[in-house]
Amino acid sequence: MNPATAADRPRKNPERRQESSQRIIEAATELFAEKGYQRTTLIEIGRRAGCTGTLVSNRFGSKERVLRAVLAQILNRFETDETWHPRAREIDSLPAPAQLSRFVATYLKDVARRGTRIRALYVLMGEGLGSLPGMAEEIAHVNRVFRSDIKSYLILGKERGELPSSLDPSILATLIVGLLRGVAMQILAEPEDMPLNALITASQKSVTSMILAK
Repeated sequence: MNPATAADRPRKNPERRQESSQRIIEAATELFAEKGYQRTTLIEIGRRAGCTGTLVSNRFGSKERVLRAVLAQILNRFETDETWHPRAREIDSLPAPAQLSRFVATYLKDVARRGTRIRALYVLMGEGLGSLPGMAEEIAHVNRVFRSDIKSYLILGKERGELPSSLDPSILATLIVGLLRGVAMQILAEPEDMPLNALITASQKSVTSMILAK
């Protein structure tokens, strides 16, 4: 008899536990994107995940811990995705402004493509400023990571002499994040009415004008 393949072998309890926990996190992400944190219940999360609210409670302890697990997963993907991090891939020979333009296009396309995860993040960011003050540090961390990656391009451009020496990477990174977040929110709110390609082109031109201004 041939040895059983990995797919044929019965899954161990830790594997089943990890799989069910992942389903719960994904279900919570969907519900937070649709309804926000405050209006979502553990029962609803369990129902969406194909289990009970009691299991969700036993597994995570509270809805706040589910929220933290959702944020941790979103942040982990954001921090490890090579799409965003010039440090995670070999910096190519393109001028820094061109690399930043590519970043802008990739970000906005990702917003349009992966709406649920990004929408959940934006909804939670909004609640974090008001009804979820305990999440302020997690949200601030998201902002720092985003600004840091944009600053990497700006610093690279200054070092190469491609950008004005007077450029302030921190200030400009903050302004660029503001631009991208504003466009992204409108794409999420009105996906059928936003001309994605035209918005990408206009955003790229705006960012280029900002970083090359003397």
